[in-house]
Amino acid sequence: MYDFILQAAFFGSLSVMAYLFARALPRVEEATDPKGIYDHIDEWISRLPLHHLDERANSFMFKFLKRARVIVMKIDNRIIRSLERVKKNGEQVSSPTQELLDHVQGEGKDNSQLF
Repeated sequence: MYDFILQAAFFGSLSVMAYLFARALPRVEEATDPKGIYDHIDEWISRLPLHHLDERANSFMFKFLKRARVIVMKIDNRIIRSLERVKKNGEQVSSPTQELLDHVQGEGKDNSQLF
């Protein structure tokens, strides 16, 4: 009977210690790893004002596209005026580009006749 009382006291004290340990466990903080280079880069990127950069990029793109549209419209108007002038005069204005194309096509015909 003496052994039973000692074993009961021993296991009782073990259970009290396990209970106290379980209560104290949430107060212990987890050990954190030291910050690496990727953590520093991630923090640095998170501090960047990306929304401001996005707004500026959208503003720049809007202005650029409006100006490009105006330039394309001016080029279109010049082409239309040139075509109307050619149509009105009834003659074709020979340009250096057209002469070059005619010359190249002429050589291509000569080469095709060889084969």
